[in-house]
Amino acid sequence: MDKEKATKLLEAYGKPTFKSGNNVISFSRQNEQDISSIEATTDKELIEEWKRLVWMNEIYGQVSLNDMQRINLLELEMDYRPDINDNDLTIWYDSELDKFNSNLDHL
Repeated sequence: MDKEKATKLLEAYGKPTFKSGNNVISFSRQNEQDISSIEATTDKELIEEWKRLVWMNEIYGQVSLNDMQRINLLELEMDYRPDINDNDLTIWYDSELDKFNSNLDHL
């Protein structure tokens, strides 16, 4: 993974917090340990996690900012994996979306 891009990505999302009474609540964010964890995954694990998060976002629009940041880091890592084909992922996504929409048409 391009560490410089990954670090910029972490910085771009920031670390938003808000105060509630005497408590400071911070939103979860990815960090350097998460980057190392992503780099250590197999191609299959990387693709499965990416598919899960992307599909959850497509169908429910409910992934957190933390998950959006993770999707970005997963994609950054996938760019460096020669055995991961973007076209295959696009075909998968389009196929799943077509199946989903077809099922909606039958309701």
